[in-house]
Amino acid sequence: MSLLTACSAAAGKTEQPAITVMVIPDNVLVGDRIRCIISISHSENEFAALEWRDGIDTFSSRSFELISSKHLSSTLLPGSSQDKFELELAVFGAGHQPLPPVTVVLRDSKGRVTKKVVYSPPVSVFVRALTDSSMRDLTPLKPPLKPQIPFLLIMPVILGAFGVAVVVLLLLFLLKRIVRRSAEKVDSSQVAQRKLRKLGSSLSAGMPPHECYEELSNIMRSFLENHYRIRALEAVTQEIERDLKKLGIAGFENIMNLLKQADLVKFADSRPDVEESRQSLHKASEVIRSTRHSRPPEE
Repeated sequence: MSLLTACSAAAGKTEQPAITVMVIPDNVLVGDRIRCIISISHSENEFAALEWRDGIDTFSSRSFELISSKHLSSTLLPGSSQDKFELELAVFGAGHQPLPPVTVVLRDSKGRVTKKVVYSPPVSVFVRALTDSSMRDLTPLKPPLKPQIPFLLIMPVILGAFGVAVVVLLLLFLLKRIVRRSAEKVDSSQVAQRKLRKLGSSLSAGMPPHECYEELSNIMRSFLENHYRIRALEAVTQEIERDLKKLGIAGFENIMNLLKQADLVKFADSRPDVEESRQSLHKASEVIRSTRHSRPPEE
């Protein structure tokens, strides 16, 4: 920040006001703002005002644009006063830009003009351009530089990610084994008996017999798959019959009769009544009860 002070206006035979101009800062870029402080000292029975050149009530010119202004009055010594005008200006152009002339007008208490002084501040502002004025062509853009990451810095990150992946896979494997063992501890015959009792209640509540046989087939197939470890839920009846023969299952004929009867209802439009459906549920319960204490085949 620099301060530039203009000399007081030359006094003639009549007492002239003392004018001081200060600019802060005096070296800026194009479009920057500066503070211009104009101080006018005069007798205490006078009032100072500023009039711009050509009667224009702005401080605007080709190089300066008035942003705001503030007027302060104070008493310096007995018999003298001071008016201070603080102007905020935006600066344009390039190089040394002198401040435009200003007219200082003094008036008495009745508003009559007593003095009028045209004053050219001996102050200038040096304005620096944003670019080199000698440049005529655009400088080609340089490609962005790729960051160089040391391999030793990446290696711990890779090893850490690999370790996390191994731990996650190990946890998933252990969780799967725990779930499988928990499922093996479940008595498949108890689950099937519970489903059969629920199906019997639905039949008594009005379930159509053909829907009862379809659910009965699903219960038997699920029981066979879980208890004997054979593929039964997605297999056809002939495949289940072949697998049960290989295992030598007790009650083999009763199981197959139930499955074949359910196939007749589903695929041959057989229409059993409610009593026949109830008897089939009883037979299925007896078959499952007879196999409850038999050991399932080892894998």
